[in-house]
Amino acid sequence: MNSWSDNKNESRGAVILAGGDSKRLGEPKALLDFEGRSLIELMISRLGRYFDQLTVVTDRPDLYSNLPVRLTGDLLKDEQKSPLRGIHAGLSVSNLPYQFVAACDMPFLNLELIKYMEEFAPDFDAVVPRIGEYYQPLHAYYNRSCIKIIEEQVSLGRYKVTDFYDHLKIRFIGLKEILRIDPDQESFININTRSDYELALKTWANKQKQDKIRDRRG
Repeated sequence: MNSWSDNKNESRGAVILAGGDSKRLGEPKALLDFEGRSLIELMISRLGRYFDQLTVVTDRPDLYSNLPVRLTGDLLKDEQKSPLRGIHAGLSVSNLPYQFVAACDMPFLNLELIKYMEEFAPDFDAVVPRIGEYYQPLHAYYNRSCIKIIEEQVSLGRYKVTDFYDHLKIRFIGLKEILRIDPDQESFININTRSDYELALKTWANKQKQDKIRDRRG
């Protein structure tokens, strides 16, 4: 049983979407091993430094029952899986006005970038990084105002996250802003294949070495 409990004093929330099938990888991304800890444990540890309330949206709650998070499943009944529905569930089970939403396969989240994005969240339906024509919809803030719009989109059979952006007031975070805080854009690294995983492990190991060197130098 997880140790999450409802706390009325919670002011910041993050949602991790862990409902994908991981067909290309062949195993749940969230449980990939990073030096003895699962990927989702690393994400929870990092996000937990800033967020009071953490929610994992999953159709396999048995895999995450030991984690200190709120667990929820899809609240919309339909055969088509979509991250859009996960965003809907995460927003719906919380009373917080807006929350940060991330995919479960992002090992290098940058809290400083996330904090910067949050500055705009109270005044917009969504805050989304955009590099040229490419969005990062699963590294974004979404407001509770999105709930009804998502329900309408799903009822129309429109499941792509960016398809409902036309209906939102959005603050896009541009490349210059991103590079100022995360010059290597590591925040958006995700894992879809075995080679992605192997590369992420190497990057993780290098970062751990660099952290140890910095600690020794004091």
